[in-house]
Amino acid sequence: MHGTMAQGRVEKEKLDSFNLPFYAPSVDEVRDVIRQSQAFDVTHIQLFESNWDPHDDTEDDGDLVLDGVQSGVNVAKSIRAVIGPLIAHHFGEHVLDDLFELYAKNVAVHLQKVKTKYPVIVVSLKAISCATKNQASDMYYSGFKQGQFM
Repeated sequence: MHGTMAQGRVEKEKLDSFNLPFYAPSVDEVRDVIRQSQAFDVTHIQLFESNWDPHDDTEDDGDLVLDGVQSGVNVAKSIRAVIGPLIAHHFGEHVLDDLFELYAKNVAVHLQKVKTKYPVIVVSLKAISCATKNQASDMYYSGFKQGQFM
């Protein structure tokens, strides 16, 4: 983004006011939040690693990226799909193509040094029934109504 500002395509004030925090919780943090909700039991939780490039389905743990340039483009397209609308809304559509082209090049350079992965936490949950018995009529009331948790 600083390059687009230097080219006069992005205002300094807009760049200074843009903040996109990123936080990746640990498995324990995810488990704790679910427990605190008291709505679900964790039946299974596991951490996986996925290649940055969504088209790279090689399962080896080697540091080899077969086509760093194409992988850079693939990663940039994936990231653009997620944060592109946020950037376009803040800075304007006119910055997207150049920004993600530069990002693809930077990712390609990085992937030539090390094959990078990101964490994926998969969780299987079981709903905790909130059913309570009405003493007067022997009827049960549930926290679920028409497929939705109340």
